[in-house]
Amino acid sequence: MGESYSPRERIRKKKDFSYLYKKGRLTRGKYFNLIYLPNSLSYSRMAVVTSKKIGNAVQRNRVRRRVRELFRRNKELMTLPVDMIVVTKKGVQDASWENMRAQYLSMIQAVGANKWHA
Repeated sequence: MGESYSPRERIRKKKDFSYLYKKGRLTRGKYFNLIYLPNSLSYSRMAVVTSKKIGNAVQRNRVRRRVRELFRRNKELMTLPVDMIVVTKKGVQDASWENMRAQYLSMIQAVGANKWHA
């Protein structure tokens, strides 16, 4: 698929968000929470949710860009195609790139280690 973040890899529909919030599994971290669920597609999809608690619009957009960059650069690490929502937490705007990346990679490994059985 390459190292891009194409429109088909974005979650945009309300029904997709609702389904993920209702049925998805949650992994908590210091900078963000990850809600995920396997999908039947051949690729993973992602959305970023950033609340106004993060800061002004400039700070929220910067955080979203950084999280999308993490997804874009590390897609090949996902063993199964999943839909995921990254919900950012207060304090993420002050986090260094290395800390965000380390947490994201550990969360992706946890998602990959999950057996997907209910």
